[in-house]
Amino acid sequence: MGRSVDHDERREIFAAAALRVIMREGIAGLTVRAVAAEAGFTTGALTHYFHSKDQLLIEASELSARLVRDQMVKAEQVSPALEAVRKVVSFALPLTAERRNYWKVWIGYWERSSLDAEVNRVMRLRYDEWRERLTRLLVRAKAEGDVGEGVDPGRAAQDLVLLIDGIGVAVLLGVGGRIPPARQKALFDLWLDTVRERG
Repeated sequence: MGRSVDHDERREIFAAAALRVIMREGIAGLTVRAVAAEAGFTTGALTHYFHSKDQLLIEASELSARLVRDQMVKAEQVSPALEAVRKVVSFALPLTAERRNYWKVWIGYWERSSLDAEVNRVMRLRYDEWRERLTRLLVRAKAEGDVGEGVDPGRAAQDLVLLIDGIGVAVLLGVGGRIPPARQKALFDLWLDTVRERG
């Protein structure tokens, strides 16, 4: 009698394989055949769990979100709150090769979100979570007296998300010249100074 299959574990194996394929080859490399080979299984085994490329993309993205989320949750505990913002943002900016690989997943998500309703739905949930995390931290920072009284934490969080997205796209697509880690951090510092100086 064969060993029973742990279906959650098998899905996790395929999600991790899909994540590695996207990080290495981008969204264009995400195929059922490529992911099955990466995971060491047949395409038939994979299609038992995932019926489309978009389902694989969602699972890979959710896995990457969990990996980054664990780091961000720890960073949120740092005091003062503005230092926690800095640490959390460092996990989002494409400062390292690993972070740039995560951005490949996210840019693939943007591409597919206009074509698939479920990808779009999950993408919006992740954006909501991201803005809420930054807003919480900025509310704390305001209570600590480090953010101007006239600053709306929700609006400031949205501005920061837009800045990070802009940096990520510029770095990944190579537009706007080279943006090394030091310049990425300097752009964040400019945003931070603006928040501190308002009000």
